Amino acid sequence: MSSRAVHFVGSFPAESTDAAMRAMLDAAGPRLRTVPTGETRRYEFYIRPIIEDLVSQGALEVKRPSDWRTSRDRARHRVPKGRTLTAESLDLGYRRETDEALPVFAELRRTYQLSEPALQIGMPTDFTLAFIALGVSGLLRHRRAFADATVREITAVRELAGSDVVIQLEATAELVLTATAQPVHRSVDRAIGLARGITDLAAAAPAGTRFGVHLCLGSLHNKARATLRDTRPVVDLANAIARQWPAGRPLEFVHAPLAAGDTPPPARPEFYAPLAGLALDQSTAFYAGLVHDVPTEQEQLDVLSLVEDVLGRPVDGVASACGLGRRPRPVADALLIRAQQVAAAGESNT
Repeated sequence: MSSRAVHFVGSFPAESTDAAMRAMLDAAGPRLRTVPTGETRRYEFYIRPIIEDLVSQGALEVKRPSDWRTSRDRARHRVPKGRTLTAESLDLGYRRETDEALPVFAELRRTYQLSEPALQIGMPTDFTLAFIALGVSGLLRHRRAFADATVREITAVRELAGSDVVIQLEATAELVLTATAQPVHRSVDRAIGLARGITDLAAAAPAGTRFGVHLCLGSLHNKARATLRDTRPVVDLANAIARQWPAGRPLEFVHAPLAAGDTPPPARPEFYAPLAGLALDQSTAFYAGLVHDVPTEQEQLDVLSLVEDVLGRPVDGVASACGLGRRPRPVADALLIRAQQVAAAGESNT
C-alpha cells in the first residue's frame, strides 16, 4: 500500500455506481483508503435531491421555490402545517445507497485485488442538512429529528456493511459559519459549539463505527459558499472535533479544503501558517484538499511543500477540496489523474 493516500470526497459525474467506482480505482486504486459510491443519484446537486425526496415523502414542503443557481439563492422549505417532524418521517436514503453499492464494491475489490479500501458513504451532518433545508429558525425547531434520522441511517449502514464501511460526515454549514466568525477568538468559540453536534452523531452511533470528517466550503456550480482568509477556521474546527471525539468510534481522517470551488489553493505561505497548530490524534489522517484544475502540477507541488513545511511532516493524503460531481466529466477525470500525480510526485520529494 502506497504511503500517501489519495482521497476522493464522494460525488463523481458518472452514469452508475459501477462506472464511478471504476474511474476512481483506475486512477488511484492502490492509494485509496476508502472508495466512495460516486453518489450518482445526487452528484450534481449534492444535498438538493435529499431535500426534494423529503418533499416527495410529505415530510417537508416548498416555502419558496428556486432553481438553486447559487447556495444563497436556494429553495426554502418548511414542515407542512399540522405535521410533526420526527426521525421516522425522514428517509434520508443512505441505507438504500449502501445496499445498492455493496455488491458493486465487493466485486470491484476482487477485480482490482485490493483488500484494504473500505466503502465510503457520505452523509451531510444533521446541522448542515437542516440548515440548508429549513434555514436558521427551522434548524432550531427541528434539528433533533434530523439528528435522530441521521443516527438511524448510520446504524443501518453499519449493520449492512459492518467494518467494511467508513461514514464520512460532511460539515459544510459548520465550516462556513466558523469561517465567518474570524477573528481568532470568535472562530474558536464558534468551532467548539459546532463541533459538538458532529461528535454527538458519532457518539450515538454503534461502537466500532468507522468515521471520517469532510470539512466543506460548498461547491454548487463550482462556486464555494465561503472563502478562507487563512486556514485558521479549518484548524479551529478540526481541533474542536478531535478534542471532543468519542471513544470507540475511530476517526480515521479529517479532510480540509485548501481551495474553494473555482478558486485554487493560494501560493501564500501565510495562508497555511495556522496549520502549525493542527492537533489531530496520531491515528487520524489529515487529507489536504489542494488538488485543483487551474494550477500546473508543479504549482500544486509547491503548495504541498508549503503545507508540509508548516505541519513539519508529510500530509497523509491529498484530495480535491470537494466532490467532483459538480465538474464536467473530462475535468473530473483529469482531477482523478492529477490527485494521483501529486500524491506520487510529492512523496518522492519528501
